[in-house]
Amino acid sequence: MKPRSANSPVLLEVKNFLASCKNVGAGIIVGVSGGSDSVGLVHALACQIKKDSVSKLIVAHVNHASRGAENDADEVFVRHSVEKLREVTDALVEYKTIKLNPDDLNVGASWEKNARQARYKWFSEIAIESKVNWVFTAHTSNDQAETVLMRILRGTGVQGLGGIKPKRSLTKGVGLGRPLLFCSKEQIFDYLRGNNIVWREDPSNQQTRFLRNKIRLHLLPLLKSEYQPAIERILAGLSGHVHAYASLEKRLARKIGLKLEKPRVLDQVVLDRAAVSMVPAWKLSLFLRSLFARESWPTDAIHHIQWKKIAQNMGVDGYEVHLAGGIRIQSNRYTVVLGPT
Repeated sequence: MKPRSANSPVLLEVKNFLASCKNVGAGIIVGVSGGSDSVGLVHALACQIKKDSVSKLIVAHVNHASRGAENDADEVFVRHSVEKLREVTDALVEYKTIKLNPDDLNVGASWEKNARQARYKWFSEIAIESKVNWVFTAHTSNDQAETVLMRILRGTGVQGLGGIKPKRSLTKGVGLGRPLLFCSKEQIFDYLRGNNIVWREDPSNQQTRFLRNKIRLHLLPLLKSEYQPAIERILAGLSGHVHAYASLEKRLARKIGLKLEKPRVLDQVVLDRAAVSMVPAWKLSLFLRSLFARESWPTDAIHHIQWKKIAQNMGVDGYEVHLAGGIRIQSNRYTVVLGPT
């Protein structure tokens, strides 16, 4: 079965995204839940790739075991969908699945965060095992709008307004890509209906115990009906402006680093404290975020207000702070040392 419209925004976005990715020849892993977005993505990919350019497509399904028989039915649905995908493409299509322990996901404050971390950990393991360089997920422009709004409500800084990145590193040598990030859910529904593709609905998407669902079901419809009909497009567009600005920030951060960094000592980054004390706090804050990203140090738990506080104090002799992931910043008479304790 071939797609009925080669001009579908979904197909065009996937085609352009594939063209922008390097090292896809070894294969692509696609996270498929059975919902509309991931089913649309994997079908569009299967229609685009050829075995002479992409050797295999690995459909990876995570059974979160949170809804019992419904989760098991999702797993069966995705497995059967793989058979249909093999009719669409001449590339090899593989199927992999994992069933998570619900008790592990209910530890701590956020089930969503635990589930996301478990998924990405497993995707990374498959990629390394299969020697594949890319994992694709089906985030859409609607997801982007929800993410930006959620971060605004939590008091994010400028970088948080960037929302979901189209591409980022998942683990060493493996990229995480979102080919549908500039497609709306309505465009995906049109693609699915136009090609008679079925999908499954997840009832948990209607549960308002999750903040994202509250935003999707209540806040965004209110903003759309009472204030701005194009609110989702505007929020998603805002993230695009921030990503463009981020490239300028990276260049500035590199210039600052050339002035501050001294020869490192093993896994410790060493800065010249005198030079640090001469740099404005806003520039130091920008440099620190870039440095943490470069070193793959955790930043999720660091609020933009904390970045600012660190930047204001790290040039002071004797300053010390311990951050998430066991990262310490310690200032002494001549240097500022950053790294794992």
